[in-house]
Amino acid sequence: SDGLQATVVVKNPCKFPIEFYSLDFDEQYLEEEKILRVVLGSNYPKNFLMPARAMGETLPPEVLEDYEAQTKLRAQQAELKARIEAQSTAKATGKETPASRKTVTFYPEPLVKLMGDPISRAVMRHRGVDPSSETRRERQQRGIVVIVHGAPRAGKSAIAAALCYYYDADYLSIDTVVKEAIANE
Repeated sequence: SDGLQATVVVKNPCKFPIEFYSLDFDEQYLEEEKILRVVLGSNYPKNFLMPARAMGETLPPEVLEDYEAQTKLRAQQAELKARIEAQSTAKATGKETPASRKTVTFYPEPLVKLMGDPISRAVMRHRGVDPSSETRRERQQRGIVVIVHGAPRAGKSAIAAALCYYYDADYLSIDTVVKEAIANE
């Protein structure tokens, strides 16, 4: 187009700073998207929650560590594949050398396989939750609580009972709790 000019005035009514950027030209954003696609793999969701971060701050360290581990693993796999191809070529031509028998140092598998999703680990660290196996086992033994609420006669009790039956869970009615509290004063 001939180019249009416009003046935009942005007012910030809150005490938090505002950061402007263009997704098409922001190098940090583009690099972070690439890292997230590698870390999360083929199941890269369109939307997911991550810990809040300050302006200009990078991705959480858990995500960056996992990216580094996956990058090293891919480089190692490529090196191993190249060596195998070189050895097969050397054997075929009869020019096998001691250098072609060099061992390859294996890096640990990506942290996703060892410790779970890096985004979840970052959120847990942000919230102050200990991701150790003991704490994880304790949380799993506690289970979850499902609260069913709604208008009177909407079928809350039937839905709660069906959920409890399906998941082999305990059922607790607020009416029962209140009646027991009144009975026990």
